Amino acid sequence: MLISALNKLISCRDEIFENLETVKKVIFDTTDLDAELTELHGEMTVIAEVIQKCVDENARTKVDQEDYRKRYEGLVNRFETAKARLTEVTDICKDKMVRREMTESFIAELREQNELVSEFDERLWHTLLDCVTVYSEKDVRFTFKGGTIISA
Repeated sequence: MLISALNKLISCRDEIFENLETVKKVIFDTTDLDAELTELHGEMTVIAEVIQKCVDENARTKVDQEDYRKRYEGLVNRFETAKARLTEVTDICKDKMVRREMTESFIAELREQNELVSEFDERLWHTLLDCVTVYSEKDVRFTFKGGTIISA
C-alpha cells in the first residue's frame, strides 16, 4: 500500500510542487506577526519604564499608597498581558518556521525522487511520510509531510 501511495505522489509531484509553492506564500508568511512582535517589544519597554518611574516616584515622594498600588498593579497587568501575547505570537512564528522547513524538506526530497518505487524504501518512509491512518482493511490513508493525503 505504501508503494502505491508513494507512486501516486511521485506521479502528481509537479502539481504538488505548484500547490505547495502557492500555499507556502500565504500559510508561512509572518510579516504581520513580525510587525506585531516589534510593536509588543516596544510596548513592553515603555510599560517597564513607566513602572520604574512609578516605583521611583513612590520611593522619593509621599504618595497615597492605595493610588500607588492601583497604578502599579494596572501597569504590571498591562505588561503581563503584552508579555503573554508576545509569547503567543513568538510560538506561532516558530510553528510556521518549523512547518515551512518541513515542507521545504519534503519538496526537496520529492524533487530527488525521479523514479517510481518498486520496493519499500525506509529513507522515503522517514523523509516523505508524516503518518498513516488505518480506518479499515480497505481504507488506509497516507499523509505526507507536505500535507498531501493519498488513499491506498
